[in-house]
Amino acid sequence: MDNGQPSYSRLNRFEKKRKNTKWLSIFIIIGAILIVAFVAILVVSTLEDDDIATDPELESPGPDPNDEDEDQEHETENDPDDSEDPDPEEDPDEDDGLTEQDPNDFDLEFIDSDEDNVELAYTSTWEPIPTEQSEPHEITWEQTSQDWQEMMKAAELATGVDVDEMYYLWVSGDGDQSVIATFSNSAMDEHFRVYITWIENQGWQPEHVDMLNTHDQMHNFNLDGENGE
Repeated sequence: MDNGQPSYSRLNRFEKKRKNTKWLSIFIIIGAILIVAFVAILVVSTLEDDDIATDPELESPGPDPNDEDEDQEHETENDPDDSEDPDPEEDPDEDDGLTEQDPNDFDLEFIDSDEDNVELAYTSTWEPIPTEQSEPHEITWEQTSQDWQEMMKAAELATGVDVDEMYYLWVSGDGDQSVIATFSNSAMDEHFRVYITWIENQGWQPEHVDMLNTHDQMHNFNLDGENGE
């Protein structure tokens, strides 16, 4: 019995150690399997994510036809070529609010004159120069005033001579609401006498023009008898 006891104890310890080693091996194998499975799952998941990221068909959704229609509508609304004509009231070519009229747009009607100094006389269907002046109207002789500028625009319309090129300009009253503007052109070879009348609530309108042989108001300029020829 004594000799068997140590053998049994050693066998028991060996068997216990063997079982522990066996279980340890099993746990190691299971752990390894789990680690391999986890790594495999991780690798597969990563590959799938890469495929999704690199697949051009999955990078962005296809174009929506409705979105294209909206873009086209937006471009059409902002296309400067399709914009409407600007408001005539905002035309930058307008001069201080005065509507430009071309003297060449009007047909002239020649009229008779008994005056020796009148080479020829004519009239036309000129329109009044638009005005912002209120009624009752009073003639203003100040050359920087709106009234004077509109008056000169009427003379320009009837003769085709720019206001800045009216030499030896002499303006005199011809009644309560009418004036006579006499001047020469810049070349001093044409002389005009323009009859201009104020049309109520409309503005200054040229009535008729005398083309003179000589400027008959030169004596007002104290030029020692020069007649402007």
